[in-house]
Amino acid sequence: MTLLRRARRSEAGAALVELAIALPFLVLVFAATIDFGRIFYASIALTNAARAGAQYGAHNAAQSGDTATMQTRATGASPNLTGVTAVATRLCECATDAGTIPFSATSPPNTCDSSTACSSTTHLVVTVTVTVSKTFTTIMSGVPGIPGSVSLSRTATMRVMQ
Repeated sequence: MTLLRRARRSEAGAALVELAIALPFLVLVFAATIDFGRIFYASIALTNAARAGAQYGAHNAAQSGDTATMQTRATGASPNLTGVTAVATRLCECATDAGTIPFSATSPPNTCDSSTACSSTTHLVVTVTVTVSKTFTTIMSGVPGIPGSVSLSRTATMRVMQ
């Protein structure tokens, strides 16, 4: 009977020692999992922000030239993130009816000024592109093998409604 009691006491102590050894590793894995989740959340939020800015610019030809508002819409679409920067551009190209864009010295991409004219066999295609960026700082920055920051960048391109 006393032998059985001694065996139980030694097993209880062994379980406590195992927990003390494994707990730091488990906390590290848990915190790294949370960091990866936060990075994925920020990535999805940036994708949605870039899309929001491009949707504003793609609404009509007049809004496609308003890059400042496209950038404001993009940065405002992710209120839970700080330090978000946005860059918006507009591009005009002459495309064939088949949908191809022949690039030559006479038909280069341009910035959609008033002199933009396409030949009789092509038509004007206007697109807006919004690129949103953020440097994400992890909570595990001091741990070897885990980066202290991650640069995230997402781009959305849409054709302007004409």
